[in-house]
Amino acid sequence: MIKRHFLYSILVILLLITAVAGWFVTDYLGNEARQEIVAESQADVLTLSIYASSTFTYLERIVKAMSGSPFFAPTLLSKGAQDIEHANSVLDRLNLALNASVVYLMDADGMTVASSNRDDPDSFVGKSYRFRPYFQEAANGQPAHYFALGITTGKRGFYASRPVQNSAGKVLGVVTMKKDLDEMETFFSKYAFSFLVSPDGIIFLSSSPAMVLKSLWPLDKAAQEKLVASRQFGNKPFGNGLFNKKIADGMEVTLEGKDYFVSRKVIDNAGWSIVLLSPTDRVGDDKLIGILATILACFFIVFFSGIILVTDRSKEAIRQSEEKYRLLFDSAGDSIFVINTEKRILAVNPLACERLGYTEAELISMTFDQVHTQAEALRVPPDRLTRLMEQGHLAFETVQQGRNGLLIPTDVVARRITWNGQLAMMCVCRDISERRRMEEKIRQMAYHDSLTGLPNRKLFSDRLGIALTQAQRNKKEIGIVMLDLDKFKDVNDTLGHDMGDLLLKVAAERLSAALRKGDTVARFGGDEFVLILPDLKAAEDAIQVAQKIVDSFRKPFLIDTHQLVVTTSIGISIYPDDGTNGDALLKNADIAMYQAKQAGRDRYQLCEKA
Repeated sequence: MIKRHFLYSILVILLLITAVAGWFVTDYLGNEARQEIVAESQADVLTLSIYASSTFTYLERIVKAMSGSPFFAPTLLSKGAQDIEHANSVLDRLNLALNASVVYLMDADGMTVASSNRDDPDSFVGKSYRFRPYFQEAANGQPAHYFALGITTGKRGFYASRPVQNSAGKVLGVVTMKKDLDEMETFFSKYAFSFLVSPDGIIFLSSSPAMVLKSLWPLDKAAQEKLVASRQFGNKPFGNGLFNKKIADGMEVTLEGKDYFVSRKVIDNAGWSIVLLSPTDRVGDDKLIGILATILACFFIVFFSGIILVTDRSKEAIRQSEEKYRLLFDSAGDSIFVINTEKRILAVNPLACERLGYTEAELISMTFDQVHTQAEALRVPPDRLTRLMEQGHLAFETVQQGRNGLLIPTDVVARRITWNGQLAMMCVCRDISERRRMEEKIRQMAYHDSLTGLPNRKLFSDRLGIALTQAQRNKKEIGIVMLDLDKFKDVNDTLGHDMGDLLLKVAAERLSAALRKGDTVARFGGDEFVLILPDLKAAEDAIQVAQKIVDSFRKPFLIDTHQLVVTTSIGISIYPDDGTNGDALLKNADIAMYQAKQAGRDRYQLCEKA
């Protein structure tokens, strides 16, 4: 009897222990599932925010480079047909190269004077967008970006604007690029409920197309009317909101009868944010598992077996979660490094190893300082590292140098994270070599004539300044030669502007062939060209070059099936006799060229001494 009571007592104690342990296990599983959901949701919203921020930052940098085009300021000042044609040509090339939706140039009043979609039914040309904030901010001299529904096209897009200024810094107009968000929406569609949301809560982009341009939370009547009046998101009502109150990061909400965890990241100073809803049904599922395991343990009095089962299931869940995260980590399209507060590399993905030429084991065995010395992969100074750990986010540009010595310009976005229970930072490194090549191409366009490939006015002015400085130092003479094509207008009028353009190209080639080594020929506009002839011993050297050009232009130009005889009239000024600065020399060469035309064309004329 005593033994039975003892056994019963042991049984009761085991049952009580099992019940209490089961309660704790159930709560543990629920918390573990919740933590996994939170970690995965934060990682996913981080991925989305990095993708969106880097895309928009790249577009804004491109527009900054575009605003310096030498063709935009003359177009806004003259609004002449030829200048507008040049501006349109630049906009066409930029639009094609950047795969943008449209690139357009507006004057100081917001009227579109040139656009890459000028030939489309929904052309922007002649339309005013001065009411748009992206125009108003840029017109005040500030860079601007804006998300909106197109007034003309009706399509959603990201607008990036920059002021176009003259040499004195006065704003002459605004250049804007619009990028449709179809590609970004495809990326968002990988997640069940993900949104790009305005500060007022309007869904601008969503993985669920039916929710686009709806309100995420309720807006009062005044806010609705203000948004409709702005035409930023069209003139249709935004609904009563998917949720009954404004949502924030870390909240739990219910949508369509299901519970979700909210992750929200602000991506710009205006308050636009990425919102991700992650389903939390795993919490209930895991708790149910705990309850069933407890009931089963109580029924069979297999306390230790139940504990082993729960432990095994928990380990399996953790293992699967780690495998899933590792798969995402390994398949990322950018190099990824995880570094702790002691500057030791904790993890790298395969792309980082491939790019730098090191094995994973080699990189993980290094400290941050060793990587900084040998590879420059993560060039984060100590003060930046400290700021990152304090603020949680840092973005900068650097250069990666692999074991093979290859230099790779890199855009780095770093965020503070918790890695295996310790404070660390994750650095996502994107190869921006193609962006650098595009920026270099745009810079080249700023200094060369797009038709002939010759230096333009700006580059000519720079070279003339250098030549004058050297001439003053070396006591040498310089020849400035101004010329144009005789009766070039007749070619355009009779054979068309396309033939005129071809003639200018071959004329530029013939001019270049007639020059000496070290001479410069530039296109001034239209059919005018100007030459710098440095290191002259006497004016006769410039005359010999001019006569060589006159003789070469007497030979027919063979263009397609046409033989064109187009002579040239040339004016020559000599430094320092005809002027000691560039403006005076150009003016006197222009006067001499006019005198050559008055004398019958097809000749050269020296500047006559006063």
